[in-house]
Amino acid sequence: MKRSLICRCVAIAAVALLLLVASSSRSMAQRNQNSVNKDVPLHEIVKLPGKLLAETRSVNAGGNPRVTGYRVEEVTLPRTVTTEVRGQQVVVNRAWRLTITGGPFPVRAMPAVIWIDDRVVGYGIESEDLSQITAVTFDESLIAEGGVVSLSYGEDKQGRVKLSERLQLKRGGRNQ
Repeated sequence: MKRSLICRCVAIAAVALLLLVASSSRSMAQRNQNSVNKDVPLHEIVKLPGKLLAETRSVNAGGNPRVTGYRVEEVTLPRTVTTEVRGQQVVVNRAWRLTITGGPFPVRAMPAVIWIDDRVVGYGIESEDLSQITAVTFDESLIAEGGVVSLSYGEDKQGRVKLSERLQLKRGGRNQ
């Protein structure tokens, strides 16, 4: 009697789990189908070629984690994207990719956050060899001459590692 009750409970739980998985995968498929050709996945933007706007490398690597430089690139998207920039829905065809070099950067429970001055550029994506962390933004106003690039884990302003070199945009770069 006790054994059949346990078997019945396990069977009910298995059926409930199957129904839950089936309904969530159907809604995910609908959501993904609606977003086709509207979104460019972040992992795709990280790999697209970009126009170099600024780059620095420091021989005096400082901080913990060790940060040796940065690179800012303008990326032309393969299709337009509707996204939110400073609270407004906008259609964009470009993104800006900021990569901090150094490391090896630790993978932590709190995400890596890349900043310019006191504004968050985005959450970082670590490279496979942990020598780079990259964030992507659609907000062109962040990429300004003289900005201070920094890295934190979580949005901790006090614990940021600031790069000593300010943004120095190359001729023809943004917001000069």
